[in-house]
Amino acid sequence: MTDSTRAELTAQRARQALRGSGLSQRQVAANIGIDETKLSKSLSGRRRFAAEELLGLATATGATVRWLLGDESEVSVTPANLRPESRQRAGASLDSSPRRLIVETAWDLFARHGYDTVRIADIAEAAGVSSASIHYHFDGKSELFDATLDYSVKLAFDRQIAWLDAVRSPRSRLQRLLELQSPIGRTTRSEWSIWLQTWSRLALEDPHASDYPANYDRWSQTVRSTIEAGQAEGAFRRGDSGAMADELTSLLDGLGVKVLTGIMDAATFRRRLSNYLKRAIFTPNPDEES
Repeated sequence: MTDSTRAELTAQRARQALRGSGLSQRQVAANIGIDETKLSKSLSGRRRFAAEELLGLATATGATVRWLLGDESEVSVTPANLRPESRQRAGASLDSSPRRLIVETAWDLFARHGYDTVRIADIAEAAGVSSASIHYHFDGKSELFDATLDYSVKLAFDRQIAWLDAVRSPRSRLQRLLELQSPIGRTTRSEWSIWLQTWSRLALEDPHASDYPANYDRWSQTVRSTIEAGQAEGAFRRGDSGAMADELTSLLDGLGVKVLTGIMDAATFRRRLSNYLKRAIFTPNPDEES
C-alpha cells in the first residue's frame, strides 16, 4: 500500500469512526485538541493526521489506531479483543457511546480512588447516567472493573501504534516502547493504577478467570519481537529473546511500581532502565566504551 493510498484509507476510516461514535465533528476536534478546520482537512484526506491526533481520535470514537491505519502496522501484537474479527466493523467502535462513557468514567475513578472505595452510584453521578443504566450494561462492579482493564489495554496498544509506526532504529524503537509503557504522565499513571489493582486482585483470586494474563503475554510478545528485530540487525546482543524479554519486562514492572508509589522519581527510573539496556540488551558501542 502506497503512502497516499494509506492516507486515503485512514481518512475514510476516520470518517466512519466519527459517524459511528455519535459525536459531532466539533466535539471530536475539541477532544483531540485541534482546530475543527484541521480536522476537516484530515477527514477529507487533504492533511495527514499527526500521531497524537490519531491517538486522540481513537480514544474519542472507540476505534483503534491500528484499524484507522488500515490494520497494517506491525508495531505490536494485537490483543485478542481488539482483533478485526472481534470488532464491529460497521462503526469501528468497541462499544456503544453510553457504555463507553460509563467505562471511561469508571476507569478514571477506579484509577484515582481505588476499586473498593468507588461505588456504582459514584460512577453514575460522574457519568451523568442512572445506576440502572450501569447495571443494564454490566452485571456488577467487578465486571465493570474488567472493562476498565480492557480500556487500559486499548489505550496502551493505540499509543504503541500511533507513536512507534514510523520509528525504524531498533534502539530508538525499544527505548520509545518502554517509555510509552512507563508510569510517567497522567494517562499512563492511571493505567498503571488499574494494572496494579488487577495484580492485587489476581494474587487473591483465580488468575485464569481474568483476561489479564493473556494481555500481559501480548505485551511480553511485543517486547520479545522488538528484541528479535534488533538482534536480526545486529543492534542487540545475541541470546534467548524470550528470557531477555522476561527480564526486561520484570525490571520495568518493579521500577514502575516504585515510581507509582513515590519510592523512585522519574529521572532515576529512566537512568536505571537506560543503564540496564546498555548492559544487557544493546550491542556494545565502541565509541561509548572508549
